[in-house]
Amino acid sequence: MTSDPSTATRVGKGTRRGIAWNLVGSAITNLVRIAVVAVLGRLLSSGDFGVVAAAMTVMTVLHTIRDIGVGTALVQRKELTPEHESTAFAVAMYVGVAMAIAMALCAPWIGALWEIPESVPILRVLGALFALRGMATVSYMRCQRELNFRAIALIDTTAYTIGSGVSIACAASGMGPWALVAGYLVEATMMAGLYAVLFPARMSMRIHRQSLRDLLGYGLGHTAITISSVLATQGDNFVVGRTLGKVQLGFYTRAYELVRFPSTIFQNVVGSVLFPAFARLQDDRAALAVSLRRTLFANAVLLLPGGAALVVVAPEAIRILMGPHWESAVLPFRIFSLTLLFRTSYKAGAIVARAAGDVYAVAFVTLLYAAAVIGGAAWSVQWGIVGVAVSTSIAIVLAYLMLTYLGMLRSGLTWLAFLHTHDLGLVLAGAVAAACWPLATWMRAANANAPEIAAVLAVVSGAIMVIGLAVAPDRMHPDLPWLRGELRHLIARIGSRRRKRSS
Repeated sequence: MTSDPSTATRVGKGTRRGIAWNLVGSAITNLVRIAVVAVLGRLLSSGDFGVVAAAMTVMTVLHTIRDIGVGTALVQRKELTPEHESTAFAVAMYVGVAMAIAMALCAPWIGALWEIPESVPILRVLGALFALRGMATVSYMRCQRELNFRAIALIDTTAYTIGSGVSIACAASGMGPWALVAGYLVEATMMAGLYAVLFPARMSMRIHRQSLRDLLGYGLGHTAITISSVLATQGDNFVVGRTLGKVQLGFYTRAYELVRFPSTIFQNVVGSVLFPAFARLQDDRAALAVSLRRTLFANAVLLLPGGAALVVVAPEAIRILMGPHWESAVLPFRIFSLTLLFRTSYKAGAIVARAAGDVYAVAFVTLLYAAAVIGGAAWSVQWGIVGVAVSTSIAIVLAYLMLTYLGMLRSGLTWLAFLHTHDLGLVLAGAVAAACWPLATWMRAANANAPEIAAVLAVVSGAIMVIGLAVAPDRMHPDLPWLRGELRHLIARIGSRRRKRSS
């Protein structure tokens, strides 16, 4: 079945606008995040980060079931009624409040499981996040369904910036790990308040049975995906924290999170837009195939050379972002940099399959991914955080192949087309590595400082990518002209906004 061409055109325009707004919001948020990491890395110890990381690992796992997937079901459903929205709000609030109470009661057991008792009071306080985020669930999902990513970008950026400022102020006053807790609470409060005022939801606490059944049919599968995904991204943290302690956990999580930035950017900038857009085109296999192929191609062109650059600049990146006492994070950072493409692009195949309704197949594959991460970490932790970084990276590559295959099945994309999407990216990555590695070695031998080395390597790798995109022949890939056009369109759109603001 194919969709109405006019619908595809409208979705395409909405997708471009959404990505543009998300890009602006994510760029600001990540610039703030990098600055915050640099400041907090000097104000707080690895142990402070480790204590909060232990608490946030548990919070992140439980956060995935805060609305049993009914919020995401609002976005995916073809037809939506007021009863669906009010039921989703009621479920999110009931579950959120119940989880906040459960967290307060179970915190001592969780702290004992981690063998980090300092996390107990932090867990109790952070339990309030469940109720705060539940209040914003329906408003946020409505914005997604309507492709109103301008509002999402403005609200999320504002809340994160204010919360980060609070964290820095509290860390400077000597609050230790509680500085991070204060930032999380302020951010969630601001976000809930802004969504409630600007996009008020139907605040009914009544649950309509038929509407609940409609939403749970998809929502439970989505919940299984998110739980498995969080177990996959947090399970290695649990193994490291319990086996090696909070200091090594701090090193490991910092290396992991720094490399995870591009994946987070993809999800926030592109993935959150593609899911509602693909959901509108879920019956059009040809459109889904083109969209998946283009997404994989664009990711490969940007992230394969980006990963190569990060491998080279790892010592300087860690020193600049975290300070001089984080050398133990350099090698894990390099290992994770090699997975930059895989940890980002596996989301593309999963988005296509989920948008087309194949939610339970995605859940099964994600569960296998989680098992590979946790089982691999339990075996490789004998070699320290470097061993865990290697086993986790292997699990990420396997997840990429399996989830991309699901997207290929739903869209009809062939294996030959899939492999072809990586050609130009591999060429650019080889060029970046060949140019930057000897240059970095020479500059280090000449005693250049970390900012100088990082700046030069960033310019060189960026120039290679820009020149490569400009001179590569169109026949190298059918989507190369499309990518060039999209980049020009995006740059022009951002420039136009800047000119309007200045005038």
